[in-house]
Amino acid sequence: MKPYFDKKNITILCKVVDNFGDIGFVYRLSRALTEIDETLTLRLVVSDLHSFSAIAPEVDASKDKQFCYGWQIFDWNAAGTCTKAFSENPPAIILECFQCGRPDWLETLLFDGAEKEDCQHETDAGIVQIMNIDYLTAEEYADDFHLLKSGTRNARIKKINFMPGFTPKTGGLVLDRDFMKSRKEALHSARRTGNDFSVVIFSYERDFSPVVKALSDFQKQSGKNVRALVAAGKSAAPFFYAWEQAGKPFEAEALPFMPQQEWDALLCRTDFNFVRGEDSLSRACLSGVPFVWQAYIQDEDYHLVKLSALNERLKPYIAKSLADARGAEISAIYDTYTHNYNVGKDCADDLLALLLHAEQLKDGFERFAETLEANGNLAAHLLDWIRQLDF
Repeated sequence: MKPYFDKKNITILCKVVDNFGDIGFVYRLSRALTEIDETLTLRLVVSDLHSFSAIAPEVDASKDKQFCYGWQIFDWNAAGTCTKAFSENPPAIILECFQCGRPDWLETLLFDGAEKEDCQHETDAGIVQIMNIDYLTAEEYADDFHLLKSGTRNARIKKINFMPGFTPKTGGLVLDRDFMKSRKEALHSARRTGNDFSVVIFSYERDFSPVVKALSDFQKQSGKNVRALVAAGKSAAPFFYAWEQAGKPFEAEALPFMPQQEWDALLCRTDFNFVRGEDSLSRACLSGVPFVWQAYIQDEDYHLVKLSALNERLKPYIAKSLADARGAEISAIYDTYTHNYNVGKDCADDLLALLLHAEQLKDGFERFAETLEANGNLAAHLLDWIRQLDF
């Protein structure tokens, strides 16, 4: 007799490292999974419920266990509460997001319990399938690592890698209903003929003087009314410092912490975006709006490798967005500027060139977004793969 395996019992693990990027992805993925199949039993185990509640206001950061949005949500650190709940209803599918590992209490339940059951020769013991949802990358290795199996120390505990990505050979990106609605509304609305030019500012701490100068020069040369929308968090104080030092040359607005759906809609309707981290990168890519990405800093400057791989994906779309010979030139400027932006040596003149071509660049970024949408929904691919499991 085959061991029992409940394909609708899905546990999602999230160890928050980058404030909102990690939990932002998990929140989005959970919504997308539920949109596809409302009969799923989703249990979210999150290490920082305060970050979760900032983007999902109905989440109560003070509770060890709660039922919210149709899911059970657990505090990763509440070992007693979690041990009791997961002992009574053992996990079947476990999604480890961004190589987050497993809390000690779950490790004990999975492997100590599995070893005891193996010793007792219980042939009906349940299979557990762990899926490592890896970091988003445009690097070519993502195609090869997608659905690559990994070993564990017990035959009952299976593990496989599931790669988000930018090609049909990966799992793609999450195409949740709210975001796709915001994108569709933005793409199908008439292009604005007024002089407003809005820019989202969302980054890690940095010197924003070059950005402020470029936006100021752009306003003077283009005749546009620049409006900087500054996200709450690490980028706010340094941006406003640089803006004030420059004499407040354009309009700037401090944004409050926003629910994820509002943030998504904002990214889709602006003219140019500065974003950071994992989840906002995927949304920027799908928005069809020109953007600059600040990658999470990694050892040995590996984040620059990820940036270069992304720029290689974007390069043909940027080059083709300008009909004249300037396409290749602007593409090269984009590559240079985004690299320098990530090492703190950005040049105002390079950014100014990109801003002056923002309208033409939008055509290229929209075409790039269309290819990503055509790759399909990561949540749907995930459920399709789970459904075909047969142990």
